[in-house]
Amino acid sequence: MRAMIIRRHGGPDVLEPAELAVPTPGPGEALVRVGAVSINSYLDVTNRAQGVHYPGYGMPQVLGSEHAGTLVALGPDTGTDIPLGTAVSVLNSIPCRQCAWCVRGDEASCPHVQIMGVTRPGAYAEYTAVPVMNLRPIPEGVTVVEAAGMNVIGPLAVEQLLAVDARPDEYVVVHGAGSATGTMTARVARSMGLRTIGTVRGDRKVARLSELDLFDELVDSTDPDVLQRLQEITKGHGADIVIDNIGDEELFGLSTAALCAAGRIACSGAKFGGEVRLNLRQLYSQGQRIIGVRGSTQEAKDRFWKLVEEKGVRPVIDEIHPLSNVADVHRRIEAGLNIGRPVVTID
Repeated sequence: MRAMIIRRHGGPDVLEPAELAVPTPGPGEALVRVGAVSINSYLDVTNRAQGVHYPGYGMPQVLGSEHAGTLVALGPDTGTDIPLGTAVSVLNSIPCRQCAWCVRGDEASCPHVQIMGVTRPGAYAEYTAVPVMNLRPIPEGVTVVEAAGMNVIGPLAVEQLLAVDARPDEYVVVHGAGSATGTMTARVARSMGLRTIGTVRGDRKVARLSELDLFDELVDSTDPDVLQRLQEITKGHGADIVIDNIGDEELFGLSTAALCAAGRIACSGAKFGGEVRLNLRQLYSQGQRIIGVRGSTQEAKDRFWKLVEEKGVRPVIDEIHPLSNVADVHRRIEAGLNIGRPVVTID
């Protein structure tokens, strides 16, 4: 099969075409003909540059974590209610399903989790072999490209909002408003009845985001008066919820300063460092909470796909490229040019 691999970590140029054997699904596994892969800024781009914090792997490696395609075969003694030929979304994380966390239903916290494209071969290829339990039929009216663009970040957005007990009409500030997770969180939050405020660095992306009608308000986080602006937008109430997946110390300071009494911060990323200052006196005296969310539970996945079917939630797709151009997509993400999720297709 055709694939794009890396033989070493480095810049986008380390991505190269290769011919590999089609993987053979084992017991409990399925063979998926990959249709589309969304490019994740951490699991793909940072991973390629050797910046992920998961156990290492051998080379060459096939990257590509979040994908969708067609179920074409099953491994030995493997059963499923999904007919062969069905368009499927593929969950990228593979929990052990045996540890204490998995047994109690918290598979997102599994310490032994495997990640497609990180700890096992990924989807920059024509085929993947994945546990059959990781497959979900794509709902009618949803394309393979759309499924690949939201099958991880959509449930994660729901999980974050569930973790902070989000309620309709609350103000939610979403940092990195133009990113794939930022745009997806906005779509999910809107569908759940929240008031969305997005932050961007500089005003370059404001016009494009305004056209998409994702946020009730957009603010420039580098503006010296940004905190005053947030207070004006929330009519002096402050942010009930902040989604901070950035990990930048200055931006985290804005998160805590903007938070109202009993406000909550959800964090699922630390792309820009992750070490921040925290005023504990403010935290306890105002009854505020900071919650880390690594992945999504089955409840969040089910709720998300219900929003897809009943509320028409869809991802913001940035650009679509063939797999052969994946290095250019990595460059686009590194340059901060994308709005939403770039996707590559495998013909």
